[in-house]
Amino acid sequence: MNTVTRTRAPQPRSSRPKPSMTVQSPRPATRARTGHAMQQMHMRPDWKDWPSLAIRLSGLPNSITTLDLAKHFHRYGRIAYIEIHEPRRESAQLRFSPPPSHCCWDSKMLFEMRGKEYKIRGQLLPRNDLPQVSITPGGPLYPQRLTMKPVRVQFGVLSRPREFMEMRSIRSPSGDKGTFSFLLDLRFRAIDVVFSCNMKDPRRAGLKTDHPSPIGEKEQPTTYKAQIFLAHLTNLVVFEDETTFSLLIPLRSPPVFLREVEMAAQHSEGKSSWNESDAWVRAADINYDTGFFQHEKVALHRKHQFLDIGRWTTYKFTFEKDRSTLTTWDTMRKILRDYNVSIHDAADKFSTVPATKSTFWQTLELGSEDSAPCANSALLADTEGILLPFEVRYQLEVCISQGYFEEVNIDSTFLRKLSQLSSGQKGARNRAKDLLAFVSDSGGPDAGDALNLYPRRYYDPLALFSDRKALCYYPDLGIPSHCSWVRKVVITPSTMYLSSPAPEPSNRVLRKFARYGDRFLRVQFTDELVKGRIYSAPQDRKHNALFNRVFRTLQNGIEVAGRHFQFLAFGNSQFRENGAYFFAPTEHTTCDHIRAWMGDVAHIRVTAKYAARLGQCFSTTRPLTDSPISQSVEEIDDIERNNWCFTDGVGKISPHLAEYVAKPLRLTQKHLPSAFQFRLGGSKGLLVVWPDLKFNKILLRPSQQKFKAQSTHLELIKPSRFSVATLNRQTILILSCLGVPDTVFMNLQKKQLMDYDKALEDAETAMRLLCTFVDQNGVTTALAQMIKDGFMQTKEPFLACVLQVWRAWSLKMLREKARIVVEKSAFVLGCVDETGTLRGYHEPGSDSKDPSMCQTTQEFPQIFLQVPQSGVQPGDMGGYKVVEGLCVVGRNPSLHPGDIRVVEAIDVPALRHLRDVVVFPSTGDRDIPSMCSGGDLDGDDFFVIWDPDLVPPERNHPPMRHDAVQPVQLSRDVRVNDLVTFFVTYMKNDSLCTIAHAHLAQSDCLADGPKDPKCVELAHLHSNAVDYPKSGQPAHLRENLRPKSFPHFMEKPGRSYHSKKILGQLYDVVTKAEFHPNMSGAFDERIIRRFDLSMEMLKRARIVKAQHDRALRQIMNQREIGTEFEVWSTFVMTRPRAGSEYQMQETMGLIMAAHRERFRDACIKVAGSREPEVLYPFIAAVYRVTWEAVQAAIQAGNHRDNNGANQERPMPFISFPWIFDQELGRIANGPADYRLDKMPEVPADALEGDAQDEDDTEYEKLLGLGIFAPKLEDSEGNEGSEADSLPPLDEEELVVLEEKRTGMDELELLMNDE
Repeated sequence: MNTVTRTRAPQPRSSRPKPSMTVQSPRPATRARTGHAMQQMHMRPDWKDWPSLAIRLSGLPNSITTLDLAKHFHRYGRIAYIEIHEPRRESAQLRFSPPPSHCCWDSKMLFEMRGKEYKIRGQLLPRNDLPQVSITPGGPLYPQRLTMKPVRVQFGVLSRPREFMEMRSIRSPSGDKGTFSFLLDLRFRAIDVVFSCNMKDPRRAGLKTDHPSPIGEKEQPTTYKAQIFLAHLTNLVVFEDETTFSLLIPLRSPPVFLREVEMAAQHSEGKSSWNESDAWVRAADINYDTGFFQHEKVALHRKHQFLDIGRWTTYKFTFEKDRSTLTTWDTMRKILRDYNVSIHDAADKFSTVPATKSTFWQTLELGSEDSAPCANSALLADTEGILLPFEVRYQLEVCISQGYFEEVNIDSTFLRKLSQLSSGQKGARNRAKDLLAFVSDSGGPDAGDALNLYPRRYYDPLALFSDRKALCYYPDLGIPSHCSWVRKVVITPSTMYLSSPAPEPSNRVLRKFARYGDRFLRVQFTDELVKGRIYSAPQDRKHNALFNRVFRTLQNGIEVAGRHFQFLAFGNSQFRENGAYFFAPTEHTTCDHIRAWMGDVAHIRVTAKYAARLGQCFSTTRPLTDSPISQSVEEIDDIERNNWCFTDGVGKISPHLAEYVAKPLRLTQKHLPSAFQFRLGGSKGLLVVWPDLKFNKILLRPSQQKFKAQSTHLELIKPSRFSVATLNRQTILILSCLGVPDTVFMNLQKKQLMDYDKALEDAETAMRLLCTFVDQNGVTTALAQMIKDGFMQTKEPFLACVLQVWRAWSLKMLREKARIVVEKSAFVLGCVDETGTLRGYHEPGSDSKDPSMCQTTQEFPQIFLQVPQSGVQPGDMGGYKVVEGLCVVGRNPSLHPGDIRVVEAIDVPALRHLRDVVVFPSTGDRDIPSMCSGGDLDGDDFFVIWDPDLVPPERNHPPMRHDAVQPVQLSRDVRVNDLVTFFVTYMKNDSLCTIAHAHLAQSDCLADGPKDPKCVELAHLHSNAVDYPKSGQPAHLRENLRPKSFPHFMEKPGRSYHSKKILGQLYDVVTKAEFHPNMSGAFDERIIRRFDLSMEMLKRARIVKAQHDRALRQIMNQREIGTEFEVWSTFVMTRPRAGSEYQMQETMGLIMAAHRERFRDACIKVAGSREPEVLYPFIAAVYRVTWEAVQAAIQAGNHRDNNGANQERPMPFISFPWIFDQELGRIANGPADYRLDKMPEVPADALEGDAQDEDDTEYEKLLGLGIFAPKLEDSEGNEGSEADSLPPLDEEELVVLEEKRTGMDELELLMNDE
């Protein structure tokens, strides 16, 4: 046998994270005996017992492909890996797993390829097993891959807590278990279940379809794989009998399904390697032929499925009890327990029952208004007359999609009761909808069964009609006028998830068509819940099924609660998160009508630009509808020079009109904001306050006017505000390559880490940090005021928890993003110097005619910046300063060395009316914003840093000159199908994140960092990717620009190295931060003892608190946020399923501002006045009932059950009182005139949720005050007066409520005047 150099076959690369485990290196490999010699001696070759086997092939023709090798060798066994050695392609390596059936290598072999024979050489490589791993440090070692062969795979649901209903059973072919496998793969922390099925053509059973293929053409076995991640697996039930044992796996959501493709489709001519993963593509459904149903609407109930992989999420695998399988299972069992999987032995406690045909969906279809006649008279008789209103049926589908109900448990009796409850509603309150809202908000029933595989599931829905809590569940509170009730649907590859209507900041379209509010859906497309977002795959066919699913949804629409929702359009930020709006048309209002109203964009022939213009109408805005003066709009010219626009996106507004614009925002700052980001018809951008404008003037520029629209209201997105700037990985790399020493960044981070540790104990340090490190939502400013009010000294639990999450979030951002806060900095909107005073940028060597633009080496472009003094609350009139001296200015993200500019900040008296904005010059050869990552002035935020240590020695690196990609124009008008195609194409080809990550890795790896030609090219490519949503032209990342390995701080799977550069150093210093709320502090006695509160007031406070906590829980569930403290502070610890952390914080700021306003208004109405002597006692009542609920929960948690175990009860929410954070401070610091001598006793019924058991009388009183929205459609603008929506009252009670309502009307006027 020829000797060979020992090599190890490269392992398949994967995008999945590798386990954090201890690895034991394999024993030294010994020379393997040849297969022929062993067989001649009639001995079993030892390689037969290896887990895998690799051979080296040489003498190959240089035109060889991986497909050629696969075709020749697949007859010998399962091939796991093929690699053709570049560049000569004369040799290759091939691995079998398990080993082949017999020896398939020799020193002289004939190899047939494309009709020709070649003489090649084959050689067995030494054994090279995968190393064993340890799950826990010092624990036992396990093989990385363990396989069992099931004889049967069953798919179904849990119809009862201990009853598995089999919906489909697939047996392995008799005597052949090769296509069925149950593989535990510790490398990827997953269980891979492989099975095959032979599906019959549904046309044989009478399915009507126009599909042209011959009947039975595809009736052949197809192999599928279900990938169950161990993090997704919590419980496993074991069944045993004499000859077999079974494993029952219940999952909360579907796993990832894949389909094996034909051999030719697995290989690509351009690739020199192939691995097992190339044999599989994603599967979105399992049926005979997806083409049969390509024109059907997407719905929760998927018809004609051989396996309903989205709904049948309980699996049962049966194995024979042979010695090898039992040994393997024993090892698997230990491994699964190490991964915290609960394994239950349930021999006689569980039963398996056959499928029961559910008539649930047929019942709903027959009950709908537009249902077709049914041929099944028996079914018709059983379901005739059952009709559910849309809001009830929608809420029912919410419960089903989220796993609270299973279809097999819902019968016609339950539907009839729902219908009766709905038709017998009291006033306008739909009790059926409220009952179902209780189910979806409850988190599941109180189950006493220890083996509770689906804690959310209500197995007996009829029992809800005797549940007082469910029947007395209150409807939603009303919402602010600038918000709308929004229904959201998440579409995944295998199913869909509906969310209860939730209040969200509104947009122009939702306001205009408010009467049809329940006909809008906000739809988001994601991968399965265990995977998160759908990642782009520009040159990958593996995920085409996912993009086909998206395309089909957009093309055919969605069926929800009996309505057909059609694709409407998408907002610009929504687009980047793979979302869109859908609308269910009526006879007179269709999607085409709405799009036509949105604006005249017919002249735009670029699909991407067309979509972007429509997207302007979906920006989250506040309309200026109650101003006593109307705006007078005039046009002024843009300032342009050398083909650069210095005023791109910025206009002017008069101070008088700006006051009315700012009034609805209820800003806490004392001065008028200097600028507003806005929408006005088809115009957009920034309006800056200029004193020379009179009365109601608005001046717009051509660069702001994008299209003509019917809407004439001025709409606000956000006002200018100050926040501190932060460094990040990109800016640190740029500043580093421009000469800023590493020690500067290290010292900044070191000081910041020390301050964060000290801030939790020292109030002075905490206040200094919070006042200095101001966030974009102003939360840190509020926290600083709470500390000033003494709540840190009293160890108030809510403040303590929010400070903990602020610190944990800050450390998380430091570690993951290198987010170093710079004290001498600002993060503000940019605008232009309309006076022409500031010196502009002058191209080196240019011959300028303007002497003011002559620039020596010591002169820099000038800016004006006026910001709050350090430690002073933003908005304080006397606390502002003008920044002077050298600064660096830039915009995120900055990838090119010229994206960060050195400028000189100066004081200009004529500009001192501008605060919290950076003013750029209108003179010079080129505008500064375009040099900062291609920015403009239509609402872009810029960071300005005046810390001398961060001003780089290299101060005038040439800016990037980017030639924008020319968009493709159509020869006709843009159609809806063009929008749909562009949406899906963008999802598949968007490479923005991939390019950014490649730039980060290459900048760290290459010696010249961001200045390296590769990085400069990546920066240009990134700019193209940023423009993709408007240009329609994708940016393609070439293979030579992809990094071969990644620095360790990026935490990427696969090849990595330990970076010694600045980002690696910063990463290594910060430990991983986690947040665990510590509520051990005491509530503040200064508030609890301040007033002697009546039982009536406390009862009302409990009811409103229950509503608040329910709304907060909805936000947490829909945004997948772990704690109320993260929601309140917007410092969210979990990574969003789509979008960035910055976008998440910005979005949460808007949501929480609306949430606070909603419940502040409700409390004011319940209290009866905004005046302190009336409102403050009710705020104290809210604080007290929160304290009582916590004390009661603590007492309940101290007792033990009959077995001596502690009874854990989740702590109640405590954030409700803090929507009045400033008022609580005033109450606590009032005169020491306490009405209570000591802390009050905690009532026995103080536990959270008990308010729902109160008599309906109290609810009716609050309903009369108008704080509830008893029917969503009423608040969405449907016709009908407020009087019509109130329940009937007797004459005496009517007088009382009328007086209250009249008082509330006056209160509303007072509130509007303030």
